[in-house]
Amino acid sequence: MIALNYLENKRVGVLGFGQTGRAIVDALIAAKAEVFLYDDAVIKSDEYKKYTANLLNEDIVKSLDFIAISPGIHLYWPNPHNAVVMARKYGIELIGDLDLFQKQKSINEKIIAITGTNGKSTTTALIYHIFQQSGKRSEIGGNFGPPILSLNNGYDFYVLELSSYQLEHANILGFDTSILLNITPDHLTRHGGMEGYIAAKQKIFINAKNSIIGIDDAHCKNIYNFLKEIKQNNVIGISGKFIPENGIGWKDDCLVDNRFGQNEIICEKYLKLDGNHNRQNIAAAYAACIQNGIAKSEFKKNLFSFSCLEHRQEFVEEINGVSYINDSKATNADSVEQALIRFDNIFWILGGRPKEGGIFSLQKYFHKIKYAFLIGEVADEWYALLRSNNVNAEISYTLEKSVKQAYLKAKTYKPDFVLLSPACASFDQFKSFEERGEKFKEFVRQLAK
Repeated sequence: MIALNYLENKRVGVLGFGQTGRAIVDALIAAKAEVFLYDDAVIKSDEYKKYTANLLNEDIVKSLDFIAISPGIHLYWPNPHNAVVMARKYGIELIGDLDLFQKQKSINEKIIAITGTNGKSTTTALIYHIFQQSGKRSEIGGNFGPPILSLNNGYDFYVLELSSYQLEHANILGFDTSILLNITPDHLTRHGGMEGYIAAKQKIFINAKNSIIGIDDAHCKNIYNFLKEIKQNNVIGISGKFIPENGIGWKDDCLVDNRFGQNEIICEKYLKLDGNHNRQNIAAAYAACIQNGIAKSEFKKNLFSFSCLEHRQEFVEEINGVSYINDSKATNADSVEQALIRFDNIFWILGGRPKEGGIFSLQKYFHKIKYAFLIGEVADEWYALLRSNNVNAEISYTLEKSVKQAYLKAKTYKPDFVLLSPACASFDQFKSFEERGEKFKEFVRQLAK
């Protein structure tokens, strides 16, 4: 646990009691701060009940030194939380867990911060793996892995995945290495539209010592050009599709370092992490490793020992010649696109709680779908869309039923893959995409028995 000793005897409100909120509370209790915990839901844990307080009460809020807010708390859009409104009324500072960590971080502890609409978990895990295998004392956490304040003090590197929510809440910025992989529409309601979402993501570069940015999409290319225009130091462009000028990219299935105009070949493609999206992830990881003292030979060796990220195009089982693939982490169309590019002759399981844009952008891949099985809240709507595009489909509603239906129909239609790649959030039926993916694997393995 991160030691927040500077907060001893401070009166601190905590708004939100999910995974991050719990980590904040634990760190504050350990620091001997006076904690005032509030969540919209009833806090049932006896361990924490004694810390609960009403942060909608003016007298309580006025007495606080600051309020620590969980990533899910709305600051602006579509409406700020009532406790946020109260805090602003009385000038009470609102900060996130990243700020609490930054305030205690020593000068020798470096942060590698990664964000992007897609690929950030794979990139975070890959960088951490290479750092670990190369003997770097490092911790991993944030939006992927343990909450930031659940980590431990005294490590040389903290490899942190940061969501747009965490960046929106952050006030203290200036990471040692900042990585932005890509930007496509996501969480638009939360950020008041695309401009707000982009603004949250690009905060990662404020006061950054080293900046790494994917230039395969127009939004990130504009940010890259801006960083170059203001002459921010150490800006590296990366691509999964080509070799950027003075950057890092790919040509003829090879990772190429062109930072100094020499087109140096670093390594060939890695089949477990193939596809343009993963090539971009590898380029980002390489740039981060080189900036932080890892030799090229170490990078190459440790890249090829990295296993595929769980719930991201993860092979589960082969049953009767059909491969079952868990891509539960694909919660939007852009992420699903990477799987549809990679696989052919597909039984596609999709649906859940829809996000902005739906699956309209995926219509050019519908010819790859032999049959589709719709689950969750969006099942009826997307069934109609797929059938209007002449895609064989049926409504399953539940994940368990979709797996059974796919198994039975595979005997007739002979797909090569049964692909769970939902293009949706999981919250209509599951707590998280991880739980959805675990259930998919459980249902598939029951078939294999």
